Amino acid sequence: MKLVAGPASRDIAYKISSHMNVDIVEVEHKFFPDSENYIRIKQPVKGEDVVIIQGMHPPQDTHIFQTFLLIDVLLDLGANSVELVSPYLAYTRQDKRFLDGEAVSFKALLNILDKLSLKKIYTVNIHCPWLIPESPLPIVDLRGEKPLAQYIQQHHFNNPIVVSVGKKGLDMAKMVAEYLNAQYTAAQSERDRVTGQVRVELDGIPGVEAIVVDDIISTGGTMVELIKLLKKRGFKKIYATCIHALLVGNAVEKIFNAGADRIIASDTIPNKFAEYSVAQLISEELKKNHG
Repeated sequence: MKLVAGPASRDIAYKISSHMNVDIVEVEHKFFPDSENYIRIKQPVKGEDVVIIQGMHPPQDTHIFQTFLLIDVLLDLGANSVELVSPYLAYTRQDKRFLDGEAVSFKALLNILDKLSLKKIYTVNIHCPWLIPESPLPIVDLRGEKPLAQYIQQHHFNNPIVVSVGKKGLDMAKMVAEYLNAQYTAAQSERDRVTGQVRVELDGIPGVEAIVVDDIISTGGTMVELIKLLKKRGFKKIYATCIHALLVGNAVEKIFNAGADRIIASDTIPNKFAEYSVAQLISEELKKNHG
């Protein structure tokens, strides 16, 4: 097996390489003057099983097209098979047609990857796990709750409550809380499909310290409303934590202004709040599948 470090995810690719003791195939990447991508594979891959490490975080369309080029050129150069580790998968929010006439973008993305003859996708905390059985190619969804909980354990909370939002969030809160031997709960949220405005409701819970967990922090809207509720309930120490930190626009400012003491994220997306890594999690899965 050979690992290819895509332009979007070089740092985590080298961490995975180190955990697996597998060399990285170097990729030459640049932009032409009109911003089109140039990709060149710098070592032979003929007959090899190749795994690309390439996230689809913003700028999503650029990183997705780089992924297309990488898959195509590796197979054209004679790779035996090509798999993709995309720590963050884009377009997973549009997993169905909410309004008449909408494109179901995640299904379109998967169909294109399948047509390119990609063998398998590995990702972390996919936003729409219910779609995995319908995917035209296998998707391995790794869970980042344990690395998150292991990292939080170092911060010496005193009887914290783990809080998230919604049914999927409740599962995430439960996984983190069980590792920390803590209580957990989930708020209910409703988002206006036209305006994007978020409304959050949380049953009365006592406590002083809260760890708010979510799979993705994008604009921060849901996180902000939940933190505000917790502050009103008298919580004094609040950590905003996630797997994928998109942190679009002024999300960071809004989260801290709402009352969060800290933002903690993983390294699925390069960001300044990436305090823990999912590289070992990914490496263990690749070792299991590739010996």
